[in-house]
Amino acid sequence: MSTNKKNYIQVFNPRTERWVKIDRDAGKIIANKKSEGPYKNIKKYRSK
Repeated sequence: MSTNKKNYIQVFNPRTERWVKIDRDAGKIIANKKSEGPYKNIKKYRSK
């Protein structure tokens, strides 16, 4: 099992209508998705 798996989540930005990838450890935005749909194999953030 890989120990260097990144702690990323994705959220939808309604202003730009794109998905954003965020590094939870650093608290920084990694990337904005240019194509439609969410990222594959990255958890979606759910508010409680």
